[in-house]
Amino acid sequence: MCRLVWASFSDLTTGDISEEDISVMYVVQRGKETPAVGYKDIPADHYILGFSLNVDTVTTADYKDRYNMFIVEPFKGSLLKHQSKPYYPTRLVEILPDGEDKKLRLCLTSKEILTGPYLALSHRWGIASVLKLKHSKIADLEKGFNITDLPRTFQDAVVVTKRLGCKYIWIDSLCIIQDSIEDWAYEAGMMSEVYTNALCSISATGNFSSDDGCFQERNASDVEGLVVNPRWTGLQSTIFRVIEYGLWDNLVTSAPLNKRAWVVQERLLAPCVLHFGRTQLAWECHELDACESYPAGLPLAQQNAQSKHKGLDPDVDGKELQSMGDSRSSPKLYTYHLWSKIITAYTAGELTVASDKLAAMSGLAKKLQASLQDEYLAGLWKGTLSSGLLWKVMDGKQANGLPSTRAGRYRAPSWSWAALDGHIMPGRPNIERILIAIQEAMTVPLVPGNPMGQLSSGWIRLRGALLPGYIAHPESSALQSDRLSVHFSDRNVTGDQWIFPDVQDEVSHQPVFCLLISTKNQYDGTLVQGLALRYIDPAMNTYRRVGLFEGTYKSYQDLPIHYSKSARRVELVEDAELKTIVLI
Repeated sequence: MCRLVWASFSDLTTGDISEEDISVMYVVQRGKETPAVGYKDIPADHYILGFSLNVDTVTTADYKDRYNMFIVEPFKGSLLKHQSKPYYPTRLVEILPDGEDKKLRLCLTSKEILTGPYLALSHRWGIASVLKLKHSKIADLEKGFNITDLPRTFQDAVVVTKRLGCKYIWIDSLCIIQDSIEDWAYEAGMMSEVYTNALCSISATGNFSSDDGCFQERNASDVEGLVVNPRWTGLQSTIFRVIEYGLWDNLVTSAPLNKRAWVVQERLLAPCVLHFGRTQLAWECHELDACESYPAGLPLAQQNAQSKHKGLDPDVDGKELQSMGDSRSSPKLYTYHLWSKIITAYTAGELTVASDKLAAMSGLAKKLQASLQDEYLAGLWKGTLSSGLLWKVMDGKQANGLPSTRAGRYRAPSWSWAALDGHIMPGRPNIERILIAIQEAMTVPLVPGNPMGQLSSGWIRLRGALLPGYIAHPESSALQSDRLSVHFSDRNVTGDQWIFPDVQDEVSHQPVFCLLISTKNQYDGTLVQGLALRYIDPAMNTYRRVGLFEGTYKSYQDLPIHYSKSARRVELVEDAELKTIVLI
């Protein structure tokens, strides 16, 4: 169905759809609009969806109408048949019929009978002056307000919604009470429902600010590409179309909006996303990634991991993930692997409000929890908590290249990646070769009843082998930008031993303790992974994570581990000195 919907956006002469799916269609030739009875009647030299719109011949006002009209009319008939099960968020913006004094009003869905689907807007606030829902404005907004009260992006989104035949749109600043911590926390936890049940997400992908608008002036050559017809002596002539190699990356992946961390879950949760880019429209759903330059789908040369963002969706990514695991492993591991991929994508984004770190993922966490039936603990899952602790900061940096930092105000325990601002490589989900025994793990939400949002505290009580260590030659080790060499104080072990600091200046001149967590056989020996900890409170026997420990050994006889022939794996020796500690 999604592929059919995008076909109604794009060049229908190449789409496999029937005339009954098209209500009205418009074609364009050099800025001239011509109605067509059906797609078979379109002249061969015409382009659909404004392919040949030229900013030199079309005024901004006309351009805005055309950029919209060409996608709307065929879209109505197809997608409205594919409506999700009835669900409405707490509040929606209703688009009132023409002739009303006020064009829009805030709708409290629990008090009204609603019919028809709604759309959701993904946007970047930027520096724009955005109309916000506050306690003092609820009554006035319910009575109605003008479209001109909104920034340009909101206005354009309303126009698109109306022309798609919908009456309702969800916009965060107008549908969440911005001066209520309780309402904000509740609605943040409902993002999985808001975006999953929207008909489509309108994404202002090319915008830096809500003042930029969805409709952009563009040159037709950016969409059509450069047509080259070389003539070869003795060979048949072939026509080539030259299109930017990194088209999808520039148009969608690296676009201003998609650098926001919040948008990761918005894109994944929505059934389909219509991107309004700087130069053209793009489409994203479980079946297809497409744009005006490639309406039938991206060619192989344009496809990469970033162009398959919807492939991270929990409902559709299972087959791809099955190739990652052992056939004997639990099927749940596939979903845990999926979560790891999502964390990597999410931590590459930016957050304006640092305390949103967990809240901006709560919608996805809620959706995966329904599948996993597992307990969510500060961005990790109890079912794979031991291996989940083994995350590290990629190159010791944030995605923007700045050094990783620890949050100034508490938002998560130190053992959670959410305690940091950094680009995270999660620990590979694993339930075997684990060297610790977790006795208790708990988090306390800041807002009661919202365990997937910001936290007030959290801890893990566990039993395992804890080895005291020290940084060898911290000055020279610091030359390794993301790692420090570590030696154990009471053991003479031959091997490469490193600590990957969570934050660079937290480890260099401090004593550390290495908690051994898991092992893995490699071609160059045995990899032992664990946590680098700092002793916090002797009375409570508490420790705080400061980094990831990794050691590679050809012989590990001086470590409190050995190879068990019966289990055919590395495990702790029976008489190893084990300790019970608390991670905070």
